[in-house]
Amino acid sequence: MVRLFLIQCPQCKKSFEAHYGELRHTDIKLHCPYCENRFLQTESDEIDDRW
Repeated sequence: MVRLFLIQCPQCKKSFEAHYGELRHTDIKLHCPYCENRFLQTESDEIDDRW
């Protein structure tokens, strides 16, 4: 089973899922599927990475 985390876009405030193993705790910019914003995880107001 693939582990995901939920992250909120700092621009549009909508949340989406991202792959934990490849993206969590990295300096890779995430791409919001709603507003096309690209941002670092540290810019997000809300991250939920619970199992």
